[in-house]
This record gives sequence, C-alpha cells and structure tokens, in this order.
Amino acid sequence: MTGTRARWAAMLGAAAAVSAVLAATGWLAPSRQPAAQEPRGCTILQAENERDGAPTTLRLLSLPDGTTKRLTQAGYWINAMGYSASQDVVYGVADGTRRGRYDHGAHAVRIDASGEVTDLGVVGRAGAQRPVWSQVTGATAGAIAGNRWYVRQDSDLYTVDVDPASADYVRVTHRTPLRPVSLAVGVDDFAYDPASGLLYGVSTTSLGDSSVVTVNPATGKVVVVPDLRFPRGGAYGSVVLTPDVIYATANRAGRRSVTYELPRDGSGPAVEVSTGPALVSGDAAGCFVEPPPPPPPTTSSETPTPTTTPPPSTSSTPPPEPPPPSQPPPVEQPAVVAPTPTPTPEAAPVPAPKVVEPPPPSAPPSKKRVQPTEEPEPVVQDTGVRTQEKRRWGLTALILVLGGGAAMAHGRRHR
Repeated sequence: MTGTRARWAAMLGAAAAVSAVLAATGWLAPSRQPAAQEPRGCTILQAENERDGAPTTLRLLSLPDGTTKRLTQAGYWINAMGYSASQDVVYGVADGTRRGRYDHGAHAVRIDASGEVTDLGVVGRAGAQRPVWSQVTGATAGAIAGNRWYVRQDSDLYTVDVDPASADYVRVTHRTPLRPVSLAVGVDDFAYDPASGLLYGVSTTSLGDSSVVTVNPATGKVVVVPDLRFPRGGAYGSVVLTPDVIYATANRAGRRSVTYELPRDGSGPAVEVSTGPALVSGDAAGCFVEPPPPPPPTTSSETPTPTTTPPPSTSSTPPPEPPPPSQPPPVEQPAVVAPTPTPTPEAAPVPAPKVVEPPPPSAPPSKKRVQPTEEPEPVVQDTGVRTQEKRRWGLTALILVLGGGAAMAHGRRHR
C-alpha cells in the first residue's frame, strides 16, 4: 500500500498547493489521525456529474482554500463513494457506462490513487448464486468505516462488505430501514464520524430544511442536529467531516455548485469556500487530511544545521588558511617570470654600463688601458717581424763568424 499512498499524496499535494509537503511524506490519512494538528484542513475526491449519464468527472478539492485539480474523466456514472483508509482506495456505485445502464443494476467500482477506475461487478446480495438486480442501484450517499461500506438507497441503508479477503467482497451483507423516512430520503451524502460511530449528512426535505442530521447505522435512526444548518437550496450531494467543521456541497445554487464550511460546535454560520459548475448529481470521498507542515521545516532545518556546523569548523580553519593566501603569490610570480627573459638579454649590456662607469672617474687612464689593449696587437706584429729579422741577422752573423773562423784556420794550416 505504500506506493498507492505515495500517489494519493502527490495528487493531493497538487490540489492543495502543498505538493512539496505531501511528496516528502507520501502519506494520506483519515481525519482522525492528525485531527489535533489540522482541524480544518481537508482534501477530498469529488465526483461531478453535470448531466445525466456518464462520464463522471473526478476532481481533487482542497479545503478550505478551494483549490481544485481535475484528476480524470471516468467512463462511468459514479455516486455514493466512500474512502477505505486501510486499503487507501475509494469505492463507488456505478449505475452504468457511456453505453448505458447495466443490465443487472449497479456495479461497484474501485478508484485508486492514479485515478484508474476498476469495475468490480454487480453489487449483489451476499450468498446469491447468480447475478440479480442490485439493491443499491440509484444510491446517492456512501461512506466507509473499516471494511463496511454504508450505502443509502431511497429509505434503506445497505452495508456492503469491502474486505478483499472476504467471500462476500462487494456484496450486500445487511439492510437497515431508515426512520423517519421524511428525513432519510433527503440525505444525498453522508460522512462517517469515528468518534461517535454516526453518519453525518444534510437533509433537504421540508422537515430537514437543509439541517445537519445524524444516521445511526446500527438502528437506522435519523436525527436532526440542533443549530447546525446550511443555506436552503438544492440537494447537498457531497459531505465530509473534520473534527471541527462540516464541509457540504450544494449541487446547484443558481448556475453553480457551492461548497460551504460549517463549524460543528455551532459557533458560526455556514461560509462559502468554493464554487464550481452546476451539477445534476455529485459525491465526495474523504476527508484526506494533509500532514502538518512541521516535518518539512524540520527537514529544511536539518539542512541548515550542517550548514551552521561548517562555520565553526571554518573558524578553526583560519590558522591553516595562510597557506591558501601563499598560493596567490606563486601565481603572481609566474607572471613575473614571463617578463624575466626580457631582463635576461639586458644582462649582456650590463658589462657595457660597467665599462662606461669607470671612464667618468678616470677618463685618461681608461683610454690608456684601452689603447694598450688595442696597441699590443700591432706591437706584437712588429715584434714578430723584427724577431724574424733579428734571427736572420744573427744567422748571417753566425755564418760570417764561422766562415771567418774557418778561413783563419785554413790559413794557419797552410802556413
């Protein structure tokens, strides 16, 4: 049932403009569960028949804000709906389809969270061996308590078993005559009150005069509730309850249908909360009470809590934060490194300025130093030439000396 509940929650959230809350919780609950927290909030599944015969339009109506969402257009003529909280589905009485009325009278239909309508067959009598004319054909009021589906048809209240495990599933198990008939026949819908075990509806007969009445499902007794009255008009085809208020929809008030809110304690008159198209007939199932908004805030508050936790940790991080600032400088250094190659070529001219600097203080010596550096080259060249000449002269002189010496020696020998 979890998946079904999630689908109901998604649709109800859209109808009530609180989809985020319902999507987060994924639950729809009967009014008795969160009654203390949401005494007035209620979302219902409403069946609207704008003309005789199928199809019935199914809508989600959020109260008291009146937000509506069209769910689907069913191919059935549906009325007398009731919501089973344990199964999380809606049961309704269908008198026929687009092709016409059923041969054996009313069928039971089941409406799930996706809006899909399933035909469960003729609502026969428990223990019947073959299909017979359904006793609930033409029923207008319906409500579910546990696995008992209470259906009013004319002046009788029928109990239909909706326990899927039962052998009498969607079969009439009990019939209770309603008294007085003058009040009972004017009740076109009712809602079950788990606190009292009674059914609450609005009787529009001359005796009821749009007064709130209670129906005892055990005895069939119908009683007017003092000081609780809705505006006079047509039939009230949709009735739902919350712990504090009764919501009822008049099928036709002029050229429209009108939904009213009436405090159950009689502290104020009925107040109009929503309007729609004029209806030939209508019905409602619920009330589905929206979960309280605290859960989502708690979830959102949990998110900031971790967000709040980082700040303290960040305050402890400031000491290690010096390294991050140290990173920007390196980033800037590479930028300086790019121009560095340009100064590198300028390093070559640096010796030139050094040479230029010595001349100013002592220009003459610097020039002398420059001249000797330049003069040695020619001096070296002259010295080389002269050296060669000296060598030639020396050789010549040596030859002459040796020659002279030889001549003298020869002369002496001849002497």
